[in-house]
Amino acid sequence: MSATTVARRYAEAMADVAIAHNVVDQVDGELRAFAEMMRQSRELANVFASPVLPKSDKGKVLEALIARARPSAFTANLLRAMLTNHRLPLLSNLYEQYRRLINERRGVVIAEVTTAQPLNAQEQAQLGQRLQGMTGKQVEFQYKTDAALIGGVITRIGSVVYDGSVRTQLQEVEQRLKAGTRG
Repeated sequence: MSATTVARRYAEAMADVAIAHNVVDQVDGELRAFAEMMRQSRELANVFASPVLPKSDKGKVLEALIARARPSAFTANLLRAMLTNHRLPLLSNLYEQYRRLINERRGVVIAEVTTAQPLNAQEQAQLGQRLQGMTGKQVEFQYKTDAALIGGVITRIGSVVYDGSVRTQLQEVEQRLKAGTRG
């Protein structure tokens, strides 16, 4: 079974519990914090991934982290279950799956928007209205800048990319010119 499939199963169970107990945002923050902790500390990630360290030692480390962070019982129990089943190294993947499921259930899509320069509030609002009209869903934005685009916008929603960058338009003109000179 793939890591994504396993992470999705844990995420689905956690999403069901979080929705039933009305703690979706709290659990989101807790999972994000623990996943970030694992990403930032290679040593910590190695502890939980190590086949050599006894589960009891890993459990002590996890309990110390839980005592320090004081997550909800739901999140703490999930982390303990993942440790028991040797799945704690999948925590970042689980968090991504959890976010995707919660957004899906809420009717929200994530739009990754890359521009050459930051958009002002009016441009963000216009883009938001346009994308909501295209998707029929509420849009949550993640903005990045990349000066190499020269101008325009690249928007990714899931696996769909809308590329309106000047860089891409120039590349297309170049390809047409090359194709025309071969004749």
